Amino acid sequence: MREFEATAEATRPPTWAHKQRALFDLMADAVDRFVADYTGPDGEPFWPPDDHVGVDGFDDVVEGFYNWPLLYAMGGDERLLDHARRVYEAALERGAATETPFGHPMVVDEFEQCRDWFHLGEGNLYTYNMGLAAPDDDAVVERATRFADLYTADSETGNYDAEKRVVRGPMNGSMGPEFCDFSAYEHHPYGADYRWARHGLPWRDLEFDEAADLLDPANEERLFEVLNERCAKGDIPLNLNVTSLMTNAYLHTGDDRYREWVTDYLDAWRERTAENGGIIPDNVGCSGEIGEYTDGSWYGGYYGWSWGGWHYVGIGPTVAAENAVLLEGDREYLDFPRSQLDVLIENGIEVAEDDVHSTLYIPHKYGGEGDYHYDASGVLTEDDGEVLWRDGWYEFQPHTDDPYAVHLWYMSMRDADRTRVRRLRDWGKQDWRRVDPRAKTKHGDGHEYAWLAYLDGEFPDYPDRILDATREHVDERLRLFDAEENEPTTVDEDYLRDRNPAFHKALLQLTMGAPQPVYYGGLVMAQVRHFDARRERPGLPAGVAALVKSVTSDGLELTLVNTGAREEEVVVQAGAYGEHRFTTVETDGVERGVGEGGADADTADDEGTDALRVRLPAGSRMSIRAGLDRFVDDPSYDHPWSETGS
Repeated sequence: MREFEATAEATRPPTWAHKQRALFDLMADAVDRFVADYTGPDGEPFWPPDDHVGVDGFDDVVEGFYNWPLLYAMGGDERLLDHARRVYEAALERGAATETPFGHPMVVDEFEQCRDWFHLGEGNLYTYNMGLAAPDDDAVVERATRFADLYTADSETGNYDAEKRVVRGPMNGSMGPEFCDFSAYEHHPYGADYRWARHGLPWRDLEFDEAADLLDPANEERLFEVLNERCAKGDIPLNLNVTSLMTNAYLHTGDDRYREWVTDYLDAWRERTAENGGIIPDNVGCSGEIGEYTDGSWYGGYYGWSWGGWHYVGIGPTVAAENAVLLEGDREYLDFPRSQLDVLIENGIEVAEDDVHSTLYIPHKYGGEGDYHYDASGVLTEDDGEVLWRDGWYEFQPHTDDPYAVHLWYMSMRDADRTRVRRLRDWGKQDWRRVDPRAKTKHGDGHEYAWLAYLDGEFPDYPDRILDATREHVDERLRLFDAEENEPTTVDEDYLRDRNPAFHKALLQLTMGAPQPVYYGGLVMAQVRHFDARRERPGLPAGVAALVKSVTSDGLELTLVNTGAREEEVVVQAGAYGEHRFTTVETDGVERGVGEGGADADTADDEGTDALRVRLPAGSRMSIRAGLDRFVDDPSYDHPWSETGS
């Protein structure tokens, strides 16, 4: 590990450094208040109520605190980790005491009994964040392997058929894929009062002629029959999110069977996509046959091309490719999600926004011919208001899921992938050099482009602006607490998530040079990760702030500032899991070696190093420009000082 000492004074630290440290402190205090007022004496959530019967909503409860371990792992107070552990344990107990229509609880063996990987992906973000925060916690490691083993070939759950390389149901979990009965309303509210008009019409080959037919209570019994016939078994692209569960287990154990599971299952979906002419099918039978339960159609599956469209279909290929690149180091896996984006771009329609700029409206869904009169705001329509349908593609609109294209570039660092991000820019919406104080969605998206503009040197105020916006978001939650007089006015499955006062996105971007993980089940992918060397814990030491100022294919620029009153030591790791290596290092404009020598060793080491140790006296700063060789080392949750670490 190469060692350096900061010599530049920071008697007047930059405003972003003070704001960053203040934000860490504010969120820890806010979480203290949140736990005291919105959970019970032992941290137990108030939902589900004692008489609740159902399977939906456990992921929403976990979303109320899933990011506390991540904030701790970036440099937040240890209280965040303590609260997270306590509330999670209490939530598991409550889930295990909540009945379902199937004779077993909502949570069995600490894992949801039978759910789709849109929701399982959200709920398991806590599991992955605990790997970053506490990899030496035996309970964290045991859960990671036990959860992954639910999907191995020899699991009693029957979730996975290794010979066919299929996950055997769109719904799966600790009880396996057999407990999926859509006619049990408690299982999923996908009856006549579901938002079918917004999702379109997945089954146009049946007796349903228009989306309104699905809203008719008289059709509800038949609707449930169709759901059970077509969507209760077989494989779907969302199941590619299981690769995160396997990758998480590998990062803890280094067991190659988890790595092989990821690549084998991803290869199966790539083969199906090739068989389907380059477009990923949204339903595969348990036999491995495309369209086995949809009369041979490759679209019309659960959360597929005609039901939610690219928003759901794009999750699995993106997450699985990221995981495979992390584990194998081969960025060729990114061709999979890249090819799907390119299909949509090739079928897009240019719409002029002004005399200079045009926005590409890409199709987000695919379906058969029929009546497309339904409410779908923001999409291209015919003169009579019918949603435009062209050669099977419909719902043409600007790319609504920025993280997919951004993550593709972030993992590849290819100019062509960055050009694709710009190609998908929506010129009819906000300027890239703007930050909104309120997040657009529950997962805080909407600022990917502003962050990229900062990295390109076009938005120098971004660090201060995003920190101010995050501070305002926390303050907004605190004002809500005051208005409610510290007692929730409503208690449902979302009540914790809608009041969680901790927000991590700005800190991920600024301190680790990392985008928001794909919210529905992705792992953190980062340029660097920081550790407190003196306390031997993850995250920046108290008083130390970090800013990743540039990310390129060659490397990055990073500034460290000690705003505190005592000397601190920071270990800067290349990658979130030590998967990268520093090849060159320049500190405060002076070229330095990356060999394993002491503070005065300036000899270069061709092999580089996976971590730098930086001593920061009180009131000092250091600017680092480092070359990176990405995805060349075996990834692991191990801390830099662990026996198995570098």
